Amino acid sequence: MSFYSDQAGQFEQMAADIQTRLTNQGAAMDDASYSSLAEQRDALLDKANAMVIADLQATQEQLKIDRTQLAQCTATLVDAMKRVKAFDKYAALVAAAVTLATAIASADPGAIASAVAGAVKAVAGTVAKPETLAADAPGSATGNTTGN
Repeated sequence: MSFYSDQAGQFEQMAADIQTRLTNQGAAMDDASYSSLAEQRDALLDKANAMVIADLQATQEQLKIDRTQLAQCTATLVDAMKRVKAFDKYAALVAAAVTLATAIASADPGAIASAVAGAVKAVAGTVAKPETLAADAPGSATGNTTGN
């Protein structure tokens, strides 16, 4: 990530430090002081989250990925999760979804392509018709991600 995400991490740490103080010393504070610190903690978290989101959006705008195919991949995972009943198969789909979300958040085209391939495998292992995911993965060097 960028400078702004690094800054956001520092603000998140400040918010965590405020929470520690509230937890450890909150009983000794008057209500107004406690509320003020809690509001400031929440404001730091809100701003840090906004910084991360803005940074991520700017980074993703620079990516050269097939957003239609990526949206289809996510939709297919969601559909498969609705249809699968067995816990182990459901857990595999959830793991693939978390991996895909993490890859997208990382804004790394290689990680996204790998995660899409993993989603293809997860769906193939859980439902009868995974071919809706078998399109070329975004950001792949060869464009061929059959999951092999």
